[in-house]
Amino acid sequence: MAAEAMSRTGCRSMRHTLGRFRHDRSGVFAIWFAVMAIPMMLMAGAGLDMMRAVQLRAELQAAADSAALAGASVYVSAATGSTAQAVANRFMASAVARMPYASGVSYTATSSASGTAVYSVAVTAQVSLPNSIMAILKNATDITVIAEARSAGYKVAFSLSSFASNAADANSIYWYVVPNNNGVPSDSALNLLFSNTGGSSQKDISAIIGTGQKIGFALKNVTGGISGYGKNGYGKSQGSVNFFYSHLSPPSSVAYPSILSLFNCSLQTTVGASTSVNNGSCPLSLGPVSNGTINCAQSAGKTVNYYWNDMGGVSDDRDYNDAVFNVTCPSSTGSSGSGSQATSSVVLTK
Repeated sequence: MAAEAMSRTGCRSMRHTLGRFRHDRSGVFAIWFAVMAIPMMLMAGAGLDMMRAVQLRAELQAAADSAALAGASVYVSAATGSTAQAVANRFMASAVARMPYASGVSYTATSSASGTAVYSVAVTAQVSLPNSIMAILKNATDITVIAEARSAGYKVAFSLSSFASNAADANSIYWYVVPNNNGVPSDSALNLLFSNTGGSSQKDISAIIGTGQKIGFALKNVTGGISGYGKNGYGKSQGSVNFFYSHLSPPSSVAYPSILSLFNCSLQTTVGASTSVNNGSCPLSLGPVSNGTINCAQSAGKTVNYYWNDMGGVSDDRDYNDAVFNVTCPSSTGSSGSGSQATSSVVLTK
């Protein structure tokens, strides 16, 4: 009996205690605060880390943009590529030194190859920014920025006047940046302008050329490429591919490296409205063809007419009308017809 009474008393006491706990509201805020503190701290830490990352990314991008522009502004010739790279690197070093959270930033500046159409400088910067509270999930936030700027350039107009309608050879005209060593440009450096085998429906084509660049023109000649006739007058067999380069002396020296290398039988030029050429002539080559290459930064508003003789046929007629076109440089005011336009300041391209 005594044991049963004690059991009933214990049960009543436990029910009473649980009831009091159920109705007791004291300490609830402290419990819930303790439960919510962890996610709140994580959210605050994530916000802080994100703010630091966004700020550093913006500052790095601004520095890279400015460094690329600074480098491109001094990249005015093939000889100044390393100078442009050094200028961009110095600019980045100065900018990074003033940034908060910039410890560990690495960067590189590279200049485009000297044979490219327009000089450019690219800057890449990266850093692994350590996280604070968010380090329990990820140790650091990786940041990478890229900027690229090109040097001042000119939009030059190339206008085809004519291809000889009776040409038996296939002919194409290309433009290229004259190599720094004055050698023969690679095939990949040739940019097609016109061809008498098709694809020449456009009469005006333009390209951006760097102010420090000198451009030349190539004639690609295929013996009997339109109408076969066997060997040409200089012994080139049917289907032979012959390249002429306007910056070489004479332009035909690669295609015909024999006694013909002493004579210019392939290209004549005139300036402006003049169309006077010496048909039938094959003058002694005493140096590069006058205006065989052009630099619009030094020839504002100038128009040069190119008259090519492809040296084809059973007998070379030397009529200099196998491919005729002109090149117009923009005027110093930024316009010279045919849509030409100067872009005399460096610009960001990426």
